[in-house]
Amino acid sequence: MRRLLYALLFLLTSAVPASAQGPIVGPGQPILCITAATMAVGPTTSTVIVAGTAGKAINICGWHITNTGASGTYSFSIGTGAGCVTNNVVVVQPQSISSTAPVTDHIDYAFLTVPTGTSLCITPSVATIAAVVYYNQF
Repeated sequence: MRRLLYALLFLLTSAVPASAQGPIVGPGQPILCITAATMAVGPTTSTVIVAGTAGKAINICGWHITNTGASGTYSFSIGTGAGCVTNNVVVVQPQSISSTAPVTDHIDYAFLTVPTGTSLCITPSVATIAAVVYYNQF
């Protein structure tokens, strides 16, 4: 009887092939944003809000933009040099903002990655716009 049980156990454990892991759904390693950069009211030209660092990418989770004036626009771009003027690429097209409608686009995980050594800039159209950008850089 014992031999029969051992034989049955052997057959049950050796006949089942190992299954491969299925595809992973979603981000394997979500990037959390633990830092915030601010821009006070005043500038009306492209201004570096997060400076690029060699060997480190900037990961953006979002922003909060306010305007104390009647209306204006803002946009985000990436590039190098003062005001991101070298190799400038607009990554968020101009968006309208008024004093009655602040703009918030913020989630827990990074959704925009700026290449290593490249800065993130904001371009407000009027001197009454202030900004906070939530990011991580590594």
